[in-house]
Amino acid sequence: MGCKLTVNRHGRLMYRIYVNGHEFWEGLGRRDTARSRKRAEADAVRIGADIEDGTFDYERWFPEGNKLHLFRPPADAVQAAPAPIRVRDYVEHHWMPRKQPPLVRASLTHTYRSDLNCHVLPTFGDKTFAEVTVPTLEDFRATLLNRETGKGLAVKTARCIIDGTLRALYRDARKDGHAAGDPFAELVWPRKAPPDIDPFDEAERDTLLSHFHDRDRFWFPFVHTAFLTGLRTAELIGLRWGALDLRKGTLTVRVSRSYDEDNAPKTARSARTIQLAPAALRVLREMPAPLHRDGDAFVFTTPTGRPVDRDRFTAQHWRRALRATEMRPRKFYATRHTFISLAMTKGMPLKLVATYCGTSVEMIEQHYGKWLSDDMGRWLEQITAKPAPGSAIAAQNP
Repeated sequence: MGCKLTVNRHGRLMYRIYVNGHEFWEGLGRRDTARSRKRAEADAVRIGADIEDGTFDYERWFPEGNKLHLFRPPADAVQAAPAPIRVRDYVEHHWMPRKQPPLVRASLTHTYRSDLNCHVLPTFGDKTFAEVTVPTLEDFRATLLNRETGKGLAVKTARCIIDGTLRALYRDARKDGHAAGDPFAELVWPRKAPPDIDPFDEAERDTLLSHFHDRDRFWFPFVHTAFLTGLRTAELIGLRWGALDLRKGTLTVRVSRSYDEDNAPKTARSARTIQLAPAALRVLREMPAPLHRDGDAFVFTTPTGRPVDRDRFTAQHWRRALRATEMRPRKFYATRHTFISLAMTKGMPLKLVATYCGTSVEMIEQHYGKWLSDDMGRWLEQITAKPAPGSAIAAQNP
């Protein structure tokens, strides 16, 4: 393939072109003069380069040429751009049907549906995606944040709705040809505040455990295991007997359960096997096991044998325990915060904490750094406790 400059029998310049299995000639309408040839040779090089890299545009080079039919797609092959579609119609007929388990987590489906029905569709439902612009997004954000005339939401919540749900919707609409560009990239948000980590201290933890042991005994193993393992709530709820080895004293995280659905653990690090503390192991061994227990049976259930519902347990048992013990209100997830903060206060190495809890060292440092043990003297003493005989350190410590 390529382009070669030639001269016809009338002394006029021509291109001999080879492309995609076709060979043809294109006249330039100019005589073979030094000036014309120089210009034509330069163009022949450019045409040849376009042919080689697959970007040759016949109509651009030869708008009056008689070979246009070879380079234009047939009429029935030209796809018209999709007609504009309302955001509501795209959500109902295309997007949400794709965002169902097992393709996405049930919790994410729930979030999408809530954000769309409560916030996004009332504002954008009757618009097309071309009307989702930076100004309309800024107006929408102002409405979500305004406490007097709007929703009065927190910045974090508004950002989850706009930069999470609505942006994911827009991104998929763009893939389907219904949207263009990325107006969300130009929306400036305040710097994210670090999440509110509010663990219990050791005395508060023990007070709560005593309350469950004495006054809500059925749920004591559930709360005790949460405090002494640092498991995520979804990991605790999804725990099966087959993932417990009470002889070896280990627990394997295989499942994360939310909204009555089993999912893979949150991240690759979250799938892990941990050694149970003696106290945690003792409580699990003392649990009344089901008569016909199999490996897939839930370790923790309701009194009627149903899987634990996080929200119902929180409302009926956890908050009641906090009130009874006069504790500051905190989510049940604070049991994990408590385990991590106490581990760091006791001087457990960051890497070990991260591995045990199924997360990264970076996350531990970022969110729990203030609980790092500052007992530098103890660590320095351990480093220099037994200096080698004859060493400079030993000489300074006779």
